Amino acid sequence: MKTKNIYMSIAGILLMTGTLMAQEKNQEVLDTKISKSYTVNNGKKLVKNAVEITTKRLNTVESAKEDEGKIDQDRVVDSVATIIKTVQIDNDEDDAFDEKIVFSYEAKTPEDFVLVSKNNELVVAMNEGDNLKIVENINLKSKKMMNDKTTYIFTNEHGENLEFLVEEYSRPNETAMLEE
Repeated sequence: MKTKNIYMSIAGILLMTGTLMAQEKNQEVLDTKISKSYTVNNGKKLVKNAVEITTKRLNTVESAKEDEGKIDQDRVVDSVATIIKTVQIDNDEDDAFDEKIVFSYEAKTPEDFVLVSKNNELVVAMNEGDNLKIVENINLKSKKMMNDKTTYIFTNEHGENLEFLVEEYSRPNETAMLEE
């Protein structure tokens, strides 16, 4: 009798777990990886930096309210997505990446900007074909978080403020931009 109760309990737990898992929101994940380059004037010479950008877009799949309960539902396209970008920068002659910047933000449409380093500062760069172009006249507002992370606010070309969180910024003490 006790083993029957144990089996029934296990079956009940499995059924409840399956039901709860089925109630989670659908999520779509899109991963892309591209390579670009940008040039920095370090005061003495032009330095060409190779950049590898990995973008992960986490998008909640939402259905139209009027299609609720139907099998063939229309998707709501303009839902907000969480976008996580990892930028790895090679700023010297070897093949190893020297810097890594991981940041995330929420937006309805993917933005064509990334954060890169220029003379020990984070700056915004825009996609321009095979290259990245550093935006010179942009003002990044920043605020420190309690967990030693920094949030930046950037205004895009549509006048919308994008707030993004720099989750990781790692670089060696000496980079090619600082050497003679």
